[in-house]
Amino acid sequence: MRTLSFPTLGLLIEITDELFDPRNKLPALMVRCDLVQTGHDAEIHRVLLNNLMAARAAAEGGDLQAHRKLLRFARLVVENRVNHPRGISQRQMGELCEELLADGYELTWEPSSLLPNDYTARCEIRPTDAAPVPLAAEISALKAELAAREYTTVLNHYRQAVDGFANHKFESANGDLRTTLEDLATRLAEDHAGYQRQRRASQGGAAIARMVQSGHLPGDDGGALLQGLWKLIHTNGPHPGQSDADEARFRMQVITATARFLLKHFPEET
Repeated sequence: MRTLSFPTLGLLIEITDELFDPRNKLPALMVRCDLVQTGHDAEIHRVLLNNLMAARAAAEGGDLQAHRKLLRFARLVVENRVNHPRGISQRQMGELCEELLADGYELTWEPSSLLPNDYTARCEIRPTDAAPVPLAAEISALKAELAAREYTTVLNHYRQAVDGFANHKFESANGDLRTTLEDLATRLAEDHAGYQRQRRASQGGAAIARMVQSGHLPGDDGGALLQGLWKLIHTNGPHPGQSDADEARFRMQVITATARFLLKHFPEET
């Protein structure tokens, strides 16, 4: 199960340290989130950190209750920060939104009071994935398919992209995703369309053109889609330099889906 990442939890812990008195408010927050289990006396911040890490590990292993604890912790921290007399800076709010968006969640708000001078708000953290199949499952499936084909270099590029995305290194993730698609297209063109790899740095466009022009990937059966995607993610395309969470998430979704389509279109030769 994909849950809150280490960068997101790190930012939330920073805000918690700024916001909550460790002698009264912080323990109350931990009780509300069921994050108070400890077998010995310890400094309260250490207890919080240890239990957050334990909850994250459990959530990654599929424990839905642990995942809900983390989301509740995030929601209460954000609400308390926003509703604090000092409020929250645009920079800090931007960081929160960016980190959560990279994890697949967005912040939404609704007023919690009808009083004219009471601006308190209630926070909701909602998943951005509308599809019934979670992105994590699609990623795992593509890794397995690449390993089965023994497309080792493609798999290595894709693993690096996933790691960069998971750790919110968006520029790195976007670059590795582009390399993943280029390497996969070139391998498929070599294996199925008679393409001969050239001695130059970038040949994704030529490999894709070969598959389309030879009829192995007709334009109306995925060829035009692949050519359009290649132009979209090219460094000189319409989105040069963009590396925020939304852009990286879009690229991860569309390239993962396209790669699985291509592997299905070109079945492994026996």
